[in-house]
Amino acid sequence: MSIAGKLGIAGAAEEAQLLGLSAIQIFAKSPRSWKTRGLKAGEVEGFRARKENLGGLPAVIHASYLVNLAAEGELGEKSVFSLADDLAKAQVLGVEYVVVHPGSGPAEKARAAALEALKLARVSKAGPRLLLENTAGGGEKLGARLCTLAEMIEGTRLGVCFDTCHAFAAGYQLEEALEELEQSVGLEQVPVIHLNDSVGERGSQIDHHANLLEGQIGIELQRFTLDPRLRDKVFIMETPRGTREDAHNLRVLREWLASRR
Repeated sequence: MSIAGKLGIAGAAEEAQLLGLSAIQIFAKSPRSWKTRGLKAGEVEGFRARKENLGGLPAVIHASYLVNLAAEGELGEKSVFSLADDLAKAQVLGVEYVVVHPGSGPAEKARAAALEALKLARVSKAGPRLLLENTAGGGEKLGARLCTLAEMIEGTRLGVCFDTCHAFAAGYQLEEALEELEQSVGLEQVPVIHLNDSVGERGSQIDHHANLLEGQIGIELQRFTLDPRLRDKVFIMETPRGTREDAHNLRVLREWLASRR
């Protein structure tokens, strides 16, 4: 959901209500800039009130695309501060999860930087949970293999956000990926699913999302979505936005969900 407009973040929750959504994801600032964004007067109260009115609407903040937790020097420092800013905002807003791409470089560096951001934001035990997202791969990008994410979160409060497009682009069959998630990560550590079709073919390493049933994954997505092991997960679609696109993706997903009843 967009946070543009006079209501800001509260407006995103209002739009979610109009669309009949049961979960929401936002950016707390521009995803392609280091510039932070202060919370406007009334934004926190407005968002929390709408969230409560929608039955505690599960919410996710996605961190900036510029963040590289595995980087050294200035880029690494900026990444930690940017992520800490999102975590602090999530705590104030009552948002349950913050999702971040781990970046490119050493896995141990990314893990340490993620924990540093949590410490810097003074996230309480009851506060937002930080989730590392699997990636489409390519170069030194972390998270293309799910076993790497399992190693990165081991022994911490960190969790995993699983993206279907990224897994497909990394070469996985979604059924295979789900088995690996269960065995290496543990599904209890994967509270959020990004449900996206893929423009690129399997193994293409192309991170380009498509509308449901209009990409290369197709019906495989339905089988994945309806797996009973995922029934309690928060599903977020990061599909293209627009009146036609929203109507199409929500119709397809709702038809899938209705078919399992």
